[in-house]
Amino acid sequence: MDQAPMSWADALAEEIRTSYPGVRLELGLDPGPYLVLFWIFLPEGERGKGIGTRVMERITAEADLHGVPVALSPSGTFGGDPDRLHAFYRRFGFITNASRGEIGSSRESMIRAPRDPACRGQKAH
Repeated sequence: MDQAPMSWADALAEEIRTSYPGVRLELGLDPGPYLVLFWIFLPEGERGKGIGTRVMERITAEADLHGVPVALSPSGTFGGDPDRLHAFYRRFGFITNASRGEIGSSRESMIRAPRDPACRGQKAH
Protein backbone atom coordinates (compact mmCIF):
# COMPACT_ATOMS: atom_id res chain seq x y z
CA MET A 1 0.00 0.00 0.00
CA ASP A 2 1.32 3.46 -0.92
CA GLN A 3 1.82 6.06 1.77
CA ALA A 4 0.12 9.43 1.38
CA PRO A 5 2.52 12.22 0.48
CA MET A 6 3.81 14.26 3.40
CA SER A 7 1.94 17.55 3.86
CA TRP A 8 3.80 20.76 4.63
CA ALA A 9 2.41 20.48 8.19
CA ASP A 10 3.93 17.00 8.55
CA ALA A 11 7.24 18.27 7.16
CA LEU A 12 7.18 21.21 9.61
CA ALA A 13 6.52 18.90 12.56
CA GLU A 14 9.41 16.66 11.50
CA GLU A 15 11.70 19.68 11.11
CA ILE A 16 10.83 20.85 14.64
CA ARG A 17 11.39 17.37 16.11
CA THR A 18 14.79 17.23 14.41
CA SER A 19 15.79 20.74 15.53
CA TYR A 20 14.52 20.23 19.10
CA PRO A 21 14.85 16.51 19.94
CA GLY A 22 13.06 16.83 23.30
CA VAL A 23 9.97 18.40 21.77
CA ARG A 24 7.07 16.14 20.89
CA LEU A 25 4.14 17.54 18.93
CA GLU A 26 1.43 16.80 16.44
CA LEU A 27 0.54 19.27 13.71
CA GLY A 28 -2.02 18.80 11.00
CA LEU A 29 -4.21 20.50 8.46
CA ASP A 30 -7.96 20.72 9.03
CA PRO A 31 -10.51 21.79 6.42
CA GLY A 32 -10.71 25.52 6.09
CA PRO A 33 -7.70 25.14 5.90
CA TYR A 34 -6.30 25.56 9.38
CA LEU A 35 -2.90 24.53 10.67
CA VAL A 36 -3.76 22.81 13.95
CA LEU A 37 -1.35 22.28 16.79
CA PHE A 38 -3.11 19.24 18.25
CA TRP A 39 -0.63 18.90 21.09
CA ILE A 40 2.90 19.79 22.12
CA PHE A 41 5.08 18.55 24.95
CA LEU A 42 8.35 19.93 26.24
CA PRO A 43 10.09 17.90 28.95
CA GLU A 44 10.08 19.71 32.28
CA GLY A 45 13.88 20.14 32.16
CA GLU A 46 13.57 21.93 28.79
CA ARG A 47 10.97 24.45 29.90
CA GLY A 48 11.92 28.05 30.57
CA LYS A 49 14.77 28.00 28.02
CA GLY A 50 12.94 29.71 25.15
CA ILE A 51 12.41 26.49 23.20
CA GLY A 52 8.61 26.78 23.25
CA THR A 53 8.89 30.37 22.00
CA ARG A 54 11.20 29.35 19.15
CA VAL A 55 8.91 26.46 18.19
CA MET A 56 5.83 28.71 18.15
CA GLU A 57 7.71 31.34 16.12
CA ARG A 58 8.55 28.62 13.58
CA ILE A 59 4.97 27.31 13.46
CA THR A 60 3.41 30.76 13.04
CA ALA A 61 6.00 31.82 10.44
CA GLU A 62 5.26 28.75 8.31
CA ALA A 63 1.50 29.27 8.64
CA ASP A 64 1.97 32.90 7.56
CA LEU A 65 3.93 31.77 4.50
CA HIS A 66 1.04 29.49 3.56
CA GLY A 67 -1.57 32.13 4.43
CA VAL A 68 -3.48 29.91 6.86
CA PRO A 69 -4.70 30.46 10.42
CA VAL A 70 -3.25 28.42 13.28
CA ALA A 71 -5.66 26.83 15.75
CA LEU A 72 -5.04 25.13 19.10
CA SER A 73 -6.68 24.31 22.43
CA PRO A 74 -4.45 24.81 25.49
CA SER A 75 -4.95 22.22 28.21
CA GLY A 76 -3.24 20.80 31.26
CA THR A 77 -3.03 17.31 29.74
CA PHE A 78 0.78 17.32 29.58
CA GLY A 79 1.39 19.10 32.87
CA GLY A 80 1.07 22.71 31.71
CA ASP A 81 -1.05 25.32 33.44
CA PRO A 82 -3.93 26.27 31.09
CA ASP A 83 -3.95 29.91 32.27
CA ARG A 84 -0.21 30.27 31.62
CA LEU A 85 -0.61 28.55 28.25
CA HIS A 86 -3.39 30.94 27.22
CA ALA A 87 -1.15 33.90 28.11
CA PHE A 88 1.78 32.29 26.26
CA TYR A 89 -0.21 31.78 23.06
CA ARG A 90 -1.68 35.30 23.22
CA ARG A 91 1.90 36.60 22.86
CA PHE A 92 1.86 35.09 19.35
CA GLY A 93 -1.44 36.70 18.39
CA PHE A 94 -3.84 33.91 19.35
CA ILE A 95 -7.32 34.95 20.44
CA THR A 96 -10.36 33.08 21.69
CA ASN A 97 -12.08 31.34 18.80
CA ALA A 98 -15.52 32.99 19.00
CA SER A 99 -16.69 30.94 15.98
CA ARG A 100 -15.78 27.58 17.55
CA GLY A 101 -18.24 24.91 16.55
CA GLU A 102 -19.74 26.84 13.66
CA ILE A 103 -19.72 25.26 10.22
CA GLY A 104 -16.38 25.94 8.54
CA SER A 105 -14.70 27.08 11.75
CA SER A 106 -11.97 25.30 13.64
CA ARG A 107 -13.03 23.21 16.64
CA GLU A 108 -10.07 24.50 18.65
CA SER A 109 -10.50 27.10 21.40
CA MET A 110 -7.84 29.58 20.19
CA ILE A 111 -7.01 30.84 16.73
CA ARG A 112 -4.43 33.11 15.10
CA ALA A 113 -5.07 34.78 11.76
CA PRO A 114 -2.23 34.64 9.23
CA ARG A 115 -0.04 37.70 8.91
CA ASP A 116 1.66 38.95 5.81
CA PRO A 117 5.21 37.53 6.01
CA ALA A 118 6.49 40.88 4.68
CA CYS A 119 5.22 42.52 7.89
CA ARG A 120 7.23 40.29 10.21
CA GLY A 121 8.15 42.06 13.41
CA GLN A 122 5.15 44.37 13.22
CA LYS A 123 1.91 44.06 15.16
CA ALA A 124 -1.02 42.30 13.46
CA HIS A 125 -2.64 44.45 10.84
